[in-house]
Amino acid sequence: MWMMIIAGALFGYRIGRNRGRAAERAALDRMLHDTVLPTLDALALGAPPEAARARGTELRRRLAEPRPPRTLGEELTAVLDDLAGAGLRARLVLADPGFGLSPRRRAALREATGEALRNTLRHAGTNRAEVRVERSGAGIAVTATDRGTGFDPARCHPGFGITESIVARLAEVGGRTEVTSRPGHGTRVRLWVPR
Repeated sequence: MWMMIIAGALFGYRIGRNRGRAAERAALDRMLHDTVLPTLDALALGAPPEAARARGTELRRRLAEPRPPRTLGEELTAVLDDLAGAGLRARLVLADPGFGLSPRRRAALREATGEALRNTLRHAGTNRAEVRVERSGAGIAVTATDRGTGFDPARCHPGFGITESIVARLAEVGGRTEVTSRPGHGTRVRLWVPR
């Protein structure tokens, strides 16, 4: 009987360890996708040297410095400021400042919003967007909307950016994602997390 208990405990430990490693790997993959790849894209697209340096500086800051606790509104403002250097013109509407969110949920919303807006710059044929933060049920919703080219979700399979940097990131903190788009009518990405 003791052997079965010990074997069960070891089996559970191995499963937990493997899941932890998989979660760490997914977080690292997302960080690389959301920071290193946009920096390389900026260089490849011939961004001015000062813009490339700014992206490099931001990457170094994210890797080296602890992030001080901020409100969701402040964090999203920083995301919009960063993406303004890449040409994004976005308006932030704070119907709710997002108080009371855990750092993990705040980070998930911040990073997923950033990825949605980078997708606007890459794929939507527009550099204009609106980001709205509001209370929704027992949580907070962030909605990023553009009036770009849009796409047919039934014909386009989501790539790594949507499935991992947005959907999986929100799911890890108990949230959910809804992507709505139609050719010629833009795209709406709604992110929700519980408080």
